[in-house]
Formats: sequence, structure tokens, C-alpha cells
Amino acid sequence: MGGTISDLNDTGPSGADKRKYKRKTVMWNGKLSLLWGARLMGNEQTVPGVVRDMSVTGARFQTKQDFRPTSDVILEVPRFGAFNCQLVWQNGHIVGLSFVDPPEFIYNTINSALPGISLDPNPVH
Repeated sequence: MGGTISDLNDTGPSGADKRKYKRKTVMWNGKLSLLWGARLMGNEQTVPGVVRDMSVTGARFQTKQDFRPTSDVILEVPRFGAFNCQLVWQNGHIVGLSFVDPPEFIYNTINSALPGISLDPNPVH
């Protein structure tokens, strides 16, 4: 196989990157709340782990625990709070998440801790 998890999940069949916004590598503690059924029922499972990378539209989260995520999850990062997310993909203990909130909200929330993150899909370096 020979590719990284990032290679396997973030590029299309042609090998081109599918992301609209550039991701920044991070190593932040976090936990993923997996919502089972209706939110009003409060049935959830929480899985601790690490946010491996993040952009203004999504994040990659890794845990050591076995889990079966639902499509709607909440990513909690102590320094920022909770983000409502949609599960995009899962490969073992690693998941790709898409933020429900608009990119501008995510940018304003994380920009001070993650210099270089951009709202521009094609930033000039």
C-alpha cells in the first residue's frame, strides 16, 4: 500500500488534493462525542483522542479506542470549545470531519492559536 492515512483519504483517484482549504498540522488533545439517536435523548459516547490537523472547514481526529461514529458528532477541543461536525470518512481509529459552522466562524475561533490558517482557498505563500 505504501501511503499515509492522509494520502489515502484526502486525495481523489487522480492523486489530486480534494480539500478546498489548506490544513495545518496540529497536535491538540480533544474528544469526540458520538451522538446516538436524537439529540434530545442525550445518548452519547465520548472518545478521547488527538486532533491531527485542522482547516477552517474540517479536521482529522485520531483515537486509540474502537468506536462506531454516527454521521453527526461534536469535536471538543479544550482551548476552543465544541464544534458540531459531520463525519466524512473513517479509517480505523482515524476520522475525517467537516465542520457544520461556516469557515469564517472557525477561522475567528482558532486563528490566534494557529497562525497561517487561511480563509483563502488558494493562499499565496
